[in-house]
Amino acid sequence: MHAPSLKSFATSLLAATFLCGIAAADAPAPATLWRLAVIGTADADSQIQFRVTPQAGEPILVTANFTRGRGPMAIAKGLCDAFKTQLPKRIYRCEVMHGEEAQVKAGYEQPAFSLELVESTLSGARVKISTD
Repeated sequence: MHAPSLKSFATSLLAATFLCGIAAADAPAPATLWRLAVIGTADADSQIQFRVTPQAGEPILVTANFTRGRGPMAIAKGLCDAFKTQLPKRIYRCEVMHGEEAQVKAGYEQPAFSLELVESTLSGARVKISTD
């Protein structure tokens, strides 16, 4: 009577392990500095969401909202403001560089992390993500 339950559990565990492996393979390689270059102007009110994943620990979702007409400098500042308010301050830092680029960095002696775009309704502008 317990054999089908055990078999079902084992199958579920194997599937979950496989899916976690796929998710880990799709995540970008960790880095200590991420550049978010903004190009264009927001055509409409919009939202953009990122996932920050530390090497050890749970992922953190960061969401930034933008109003129509915001240019690249305002979007870069808005991104930095979102990262600063939604991430632990001692572990992560963010600053605007060259006016149109937000840089998200690991704090002093903090480990690398991955950063990826989860969802975006931003139109008219785009955010290019890169590492050093």
